[in-house]
Amino acid sequence: MPSLGLIYSQDSDMESVLRPCIEKDINRCLKSVASLSELKSHLMETSPTTLYLDLRANECSLSNDDRIEVLTYLREACNSPLKVVSVIDQFLPLELTESAIFLTDTFLEYPPAPEEFQTLAKELLETEATIKPSTLPKSRKICGGNTHVTTYTPPMIPIIDQLSKIAKHNVTLLLVGETGTGKTTLASMIHELSPRSSEPFQNIACGALPSDLIESELFGHIRGAFTGAERSKIGRFEAAGKGTLLLDEIDILSAKDQAKLLKVIETGQFEPVGSTESRLSEARLVVASNVELEELTQKNIFRSDLYYRLNVLQFRLPALRERPNDIIPLSIQFIKECCKQHSIKISKIHRKVIQMLQQYHWPGNLRELKNQIQRAVLFSDQGELTTDEFSPNILQESLSSVRNGFQITQEPTTLADQVAMSEKHLLQKSLSENGYRKTATAKALGISRVGLYKKMRKYGMLETKKPATPQNLLTES
Repeated sequence: MPSLGLIYSQDSDMESVLRPCIEKDINRCLKSVASLSELKSHLMETSPTTLYLDLRANECSLSNDDRIEVLTYLREACNSPLKVVSVIDQFLPLELTESAIFLTDTFLEYPPAPEEFQTLAKELLETEATIKPSTLPKSRKICGGNTHVTTYTPPMIPIIDQLSKIAKHNVTLLLVGETGTGKTTLASMIHELSPRSSEPFQNIACGALPSDLIESELFGHIRGAFTGAERSKIGRFEAAGKGTLLLDEIDILSAKDQAKLLKVIETGQFEPVGSTESRLSEARLVVASNVELEELTQKNIFRSDLYYRLNVLQFRLPALRERPNDIIPLSIQFIKECCKQHSIKISKIHRKVIQMLQQYHWPGNLRELKNQIQRAVLFSDQGELTTDEFSPNILQESLSSVRNGFQITQEPTTLADQVAMSEKHLLQKSLSENGYRKTATAKALGISRVGLYKKMRKYGMLETKKPATPQNLLTES
């Protein structure tokens, strides 16, 4: 009996366009539904293998509310193994993009070229779903007062979970990560989740200050302490009161400043420049660095005793290129924030923007992504976001970028190509991280072992072997 394909759309023309390609070439029955109640009924009674979901941004017959409703149902309540094909034009509605990216097995641009659609349809027939649509990447969202952090990246989930638990305790924290990985945002979240949230949050970038002014900026000075000190000034430790003080780029501190910082951590006391009178700091301290402090201690650049006092609770933040699942959700978040700030309306995003954002390696991490999104929103026209609004180098470099050793050698011609390329890259990365053990890799990806083998066969990866070392010769193949 031929397997069943189901169309969810209120556009009758879609069925007439898709039916010949499906039923003639691969003998698949096709039915069309126009309401969520009909969709639920067919999913329960006829067990379709594929759902063609109309997500065209320019299609007015199916409202965003209708499509959000069906995406929510697929994510939270659908119990049928199902392949989801999102049918799009050149744009995706902004409000649907995040859910569509995670729920969709592949994208189909409408109207499809016959050859492209036949290849896609045959592939769907050969690799039927073994996973329910509701099996999505796990996510975590932590909200402070004005700061919220959301991630779909497995290594980030325990980090934000642990930080949210530690926030209520009066302990010093060390955040390590490349420039722009979100250390300031996490420090702000920690402050907002702590009992100190009503007190000041002070943020000082040590690297932005002249070396001879850092001590005064941190601890303050009295009148006449040095040339130009015409009046006394309190430092950041005192200004923070009972709140939180973030010291970013702590690795640039001089030996003298490191010694004074160590004293504050150990005793809570400090002296303003030019004063012999000790003052008490009641602030909670969060320190951040974009380099490994342990390496600096080995080179005698950073005090080892200070490092060990800071290293009690250390959190390493992954770079954005190591968080591929977060790139699109973060982009949408930044788009909405920028639109609200500048009273600009963006309703849809071009499929090539999604490709570009996923391909680019983001050396500047979240900060670079946010800056590029802001530029694009400000230059946008008619409520659309296209690649034209981004810096030219972003598009150019995204076409030939190397991300975690995976070379992008040519521009994907369709969104389906890009999704396939990203999926293959994720498989390669996860296999490597899990020592090429299939069961561990499948578990890490949230799919079955059978599903993993099907995907590996699809991308010609079944011959992939782990390096022959004494340690892994005894592990699972």
